Amino acid sequence: MVITIKEDGMRFGARAGAIIYNEDKTKVLLENQDNERYMFPGGRIDVHEDSEAAIVRELKEELNLETDLKLKYIVEMFLDSSKTKYHEIGFYYLSTIKESEVKNNFKSLDGDGIFEWTSVSDLENHKILAKPIKDKIVKNEIKNDNLEHLIYSEY
Repeated sequence: MVITIKEDGMRFGARAGAIIYNEDKTKVLLENQDNERYMFPGGRIDVHEDSEAAIVRELKEELNLETDLKLKYIVEMFLDSSKTKYHEIGFYYLSTIKESEVKNNFKSLDGDGIFEWTSVSDLENHKILAKPIKDKIVKNEIKNDNLEHLIYSEY
């Protein structure tokens, strides 16, 4: 059972995600949800599951990928869509892999999306739900693996 609470016009969720760079850090791996929205690989955290176990599970389920991970960001996001105010707490882990480990336009093993390598210089043209992380990557502000807490609000 995933950690999600829904009420009229509101939703809360807990998510684990991965910021996965290629070996020369010129690209990041994104999941294309519907040709409009992109996400960093990952998914919902289950009840009684810690965030690291969740991201390890999600990467295995979606990409058959095992990689070293380091917790980089705890992100509190308050997103406003036309129908729902969404509050998410996200745990985002850093990793670097060889680009060949995940082929471009790889269809998720669980069928939810398509993974694609995206140039860091092209990220600005993608609607990524974890906007504060996207901004950090675009501005080249990820200089180390020290843990940071980010808060982003659209309302």
